[in-house]
Amino acid sequence: METFKEAVEEGSLLAASKNVGMSVSTVSLHINSVEKFFNAKLLDRTVNGVKLTREGEVAYNSIVAIFDHLQRTKRAISNLSTRTVKVCIGCVGVPIIANIQMGYRNIMPDIDIKVKLSGEYTCLDLLNQGEANIVLATFPTPLKLDDSFTIEEIGHDEFVLIVPPSHEISKRKVVTIEDVLSYPMVTINKGYGSSYSLDEIVNSPRDNHSIECSANDIFSQIYGVSSGLGTAITSYVLSKKYEEGNLVKIVKIIDFQDKRPIYAITKKKDLENKVIKDFYEYLTRRGRELLERYRRTN
Repeated sequence: METFKEAVEEGSLLAASKNVGMSVSTVSLHINSVEKFFNAKLLDRTVNGVKLTREGEVAYNSIVAIFDHLQRTKRAISNLSTRTVKVCIGCVGVPIIANIQMGYRNIMPDIDIKVKLSGEYTCLDLLNQGEANIVLATFPTPLKLDDSFTIEEIGHDEFVLIVPPSHEISKRKVVTIEDVLSYPMVTINKGYGSSYSLDEIVNSPRDNHSIECSANDIFSQIYGVSSGLGTAITSYVLSKKYEEGNLVKIVKIIDFQDKRPIYAITKKKDLENKVIKDFYEYLTRRGRELLERYRRTN
């Protein structure tokens, strides 16, 4: 079946034979065996290559699903004995993950903690694929996960207005959304939760408002604000350290509030590995402690 899959994806028996290290005739015999198993013609073979029949499309999709499942199973078995923990974090995890990582290494120096920074939904995909053991992120919409997951809420983030320290708004204690939209803004390209939230805030598409520039990620957005390119509505947790460094000023928006839970997520199957279970428990406990300093009191 692997040979059949290779031939379909290459579109050629010759190319498939080179990839799998077999002769063309042997590849052809393997495909004949697959067709015999399904009792159907799966490939149209011509001088220009091979093409799936309608029956072949059904068989190919099933074979791909089988191989995907086998790979996930292989990773799950490997995870049972691993001493490596793979953590995928959204941007909101950046301010706390280094502290968690270093603190745990002081306790368990023989455990390897690998951290990947990515979008929140990419992190979930990696968790599902077995490429990550733990996700630390916040999400723009409520999560709907089945009972194969373990999920812990360890804190909250919220959208706030940030402005350059020299901006005229920086002297004000509070502003309104109408005030915010009267100034040029640094926004994030669609695909990040904050860009969708801004559309919801103003109840209309972003291109109706004054946009000074568009950034590819939250870090570029905050840097753009600190450089004087405009204001932004963005993550409080990420902005706090920049404000402490006097790079931006956080201003309260009185007619807007958007709090979002910060989650630590893993698969119950991964928790069967004591190494992963112990680190997950440490991350949730220490994460709550660290995020407490980012809790807004006003």
